[in-house]
Amino acid sequence: MNKLLLKFILPILLILLNFSYVEAKCKFIMDLGEEYKKSDEKEFGEFPENETGYAEVDIFAPDICSSDNFNDQFIIKHIFLEKKLMAIRFYVDNTIDNSATDSLKLMNYAKRIYGDFDTGSNPQNFNNFIIWERANKYIVYQRALNKDVWEEEIYISNDKYWDQLSRHKSLMEMGEEPDES
Repeated sequence: MNKLLLKFILPILLILLNFSYVEAKCKFIMDLGEEYKKSDEKEFGEFPENETGYAEVDIFAPDICSSDNFNDQFIIKHIFLEKKLMAIRFYVDNTIDNSATDSLKLMNYAKRIYGDFDTGSNPQNFNNFIIWERANKYIVYQRALNKDVWEEEIYISNDKYWDQLSRHKSLMEMGEEPDES
């Protein structure tokens, strides 16, 4: 009887633990390199591409991070070139006050999802960045005090897409047309 019970209970427990882990991570609208499709427009709105092929799609974190208690000060910006996702910028909007950064929610999310890091004796005073390299992408968590306002974000991209975005931005700043490559 006990062996039969273990055969049924153990797999069910493993499945439940797996689902709870999956729900603990924000579900970005797509992975790096994927293209924004018509089906995405139904869920996230019309693609806001400009004449140079650059676009940003902002989503409030509570809409795709249901289990983390983020509020509307936490925003996830999906950055595209030619409808291809080049980077994700998960940031805190501290234009009104620093309460979102003071809550340590984004820092704790970064630690839980990407890996723990040393914040010193008081995490409230962490003023630095940390980089993780994962399966053909890198993740940068940054928390920096600029005058009296905290700038806090998680930036996700890879070398190839970061280079393309940088080249595009440089050409635009010089008033030149960006190339398609």
